[in-house]
Amino acid sequence: MKTKILFLCLMGTIIQACSHSPIYVGHRGSLLGVENTREAFVNGATHFGYDGLECDVKVTIDSQLVCWHDDHLERVGVDSLLIPNSTLVELQALTLTQTRKDVTYTAEICTVDEYLGICQEYGVFPVVELKWAIGLNNDDMTLFPKLYNLIEKYGLIEEAVILTSMQQSIEYIREHYPQLQCQWLRHHVTTEDIAWCLEWGVKLSVNNSNFNSDIAQACQEANLLVAAWTINDQERCKKMLELGCYMITTDYLDIHHN
Repeated sequence: MKTKILFLCLMGTIIQACSHSPIYVGHRGSLLGVENTREAFVNGATHFGYDGLECDVKVTIDSQLVCWHDDHLERVGVDSLLIPNSTLVELQALTLTQTRKDVTYTAEICTVDEYLGICQEYGVFPVVELKWAIGLNNDDMTLFPKLYNLIEKYGLIEEAVILTSMQQSIEYIREHYPQLQCQWLRHHVTTEDIAWCLEWGVKLSVNNSNFNSDIAQACQEANLLVAAWTINDQERCKKMLELGCYMITTDYLDIHHN
């Protein structure tokens, strides 16, 4: 199995290394709309023209997959419910509110099904971050087949990227679904991290503030592709590209000026 994984990883590295254009991903969709909801995703694809859209996945009490970063919804005006303790119907009855730069956005919770439909409709690839949730964590991946089936439903198996900080989850995915691309999310990168990525055929996704020339050189020498997040400054973006990052995740960066 690891031989097959390594082959797929090398092929992906060769293909993407031949591309001279950086890949841009909208963090939680974009800032034009309530994060992780339909409007933010659509604006990320249309207004900003990003290549991919990132979402975070949480699981409801009735085992439904929804797009959200936290267990709670306090940042969007709801303090009475927790996602793991709520049904999808209860969550869909809520109005989420978020204000940025004197503009107030409202939205309903977005399911992963809807999010993947948006990715298909607008021709962008999904970056699905697995959060620590029952059914999608190191010890319990029982709901991952459900996520895989949704990705397959929209014909996005080859394009989709699974992002997580959880090593055991990545090992499960690489063993059972080697056709899926995976990125290992790291705040700090060590030589041991690089070796583990090569062993399991995954790419790195790093906190841009902790990525420097020494780490970049080590990754380049290992032919390991690196994605960087979350970058909202043109100069910082230029620096990450100079260090060899192939993918940039951003909230609102104007990619036409890079």
